[in-house]
Amino acid sequence: MNRAADPGELDADTLLDCCRYLSAVVVAVVREDGRLLDCNTGFRRLLRARIDAESEMVASFFFRPAFGTLAAEPPLGEQPIYRGMLIVGDNQVVCHSLLGVVHRLGDKLVLFAEFDIAELENLNQQVLQFNEQLIEMQRQLARRERRLRASEERLRQLSNTDPLTGLANRRHLEQFMRMAAGRTDRLGETFSIIMLDIDHFKRINDVHGHDAGDVVLCHLAGLLGATIRGIDLAARVGGEEFVLVLPATGLKVALECAERLREAVARNRPPGLDGDISASFGVVQHRPGDGAADLLKHADEAMYIAKNSGRNRVVAYAGPSLDLAPPDEFR
Repeated sequence: MNRAADPGELDADTLLDCCRYLSAVVVAVVREDGRLLDCNTGFRRLLRARIDAESEMVASFFFRPAFGTLAAEPPLGEQPIYRGMLIVGDNQVVCHSLLGVVHRLGDKLVLFAEFDIAELENLNQQVLQFNEQLIEMQRQLARRERRLRASEERLRQLSNTDPLTGLANRRHLEQFMRMAAGRTDRLGETFSIIMLDIDHFKRINDVHGHDAGDVVLCHLAGLLGATIRGIDLAARVGGEEFVLVLPATGLKVALECAERLREAVARNRPPGLDGDISASFGVVQHRPGDGAADLLKHADEAMYIAKNSGRNRVVAYAGPSLDLAPPDEFR
C-alpha cells in the first residue's frame, strides 16, 4: 500500500474534500451501526445500484473483513484499525477487492482504499470490451452510411437513366449540355452534338412487334456506348431518337464521328432481326448564345434534312431550312 492510501492525520471531512470526485480511490465514512454518512464518487460508483436510498445502510457490503469485525476494533490513535485487502460488495452479485486502511474516529469508521491490481486489470478489461463494442458500433454505422450512400447514388442514377437502354435520359442530357456550355463560356472550348433517329422504326414495330423494337433500341444503345469517349454522353431522348454530346469537339470531328456511327449501325444487324437497319444523323456545333433547346432544335432540323434526302446519311446544321416537312414513315 502506498502512502496515498493512508490518510494519516487528516480528518474525515478534509479527506473527503480532497477525494470527493475521484473514482480511482474509495473513501467512505460509516457510523459504527453501518449507516453511510458520507462517501466519494469512487464508493458511490461501486455500490450505487445496491444501497438502500432511504437507510443508506452499507454494513452488509463489507464482505471481508465483515463490518461487525471492523466496528468491534478499538481506536488505535493515529494508526488504522485495519490495513490490507478489503472485499466490498454484494456477494450474490459482484465483489470488488480493494487495498486500503480503516480508521476509527469516535463512533465513525473511515475507509480509504484503492483498487488492487487484479481489480484494475478487471476494470481495464471492461474498458477494452467497451472500446471494442464502440468500434464495432462505429463499423456498423460506417457500413450503414456506405449502404445509404450507395442507395442514394443508385437513386440518382435511376433518375438520370433511360430504363430500357441504360443510356442517359433527357433530364441528364440537359444537365450535361448546360455544364458543357458553361465550360465553353469559361474556357473557350467548343462542343458539338449529334442527333440520330432509326430509319423506318415504325415499320420494325409493325412487322416484328414491339419486343423486337426494344431489341433494336438496346442494340443501337450498345453501339453508341462502345463508340463514344469517356468524356462524351449518349442519351435516349424519344422513342427511337438518340443524342450524343461531344465535349471539346468541333463540327469537323463530330461529322467524322457521326459517319463512323452511321457505318457501324448499317454494318451490325440487331440479333433476331432478318434485315439490316440504318439511321439518319444531324450534327451541330455549339455557338455563343446557344442554349440546350437551341442545339437540340438545330440538330433535329439537320436530321430532318437527312431523312428527306433519302435517310441513312449525316447532315450538318447550316442554318434555318424552309424544307423541313417530315418524310413518309418518319417514325
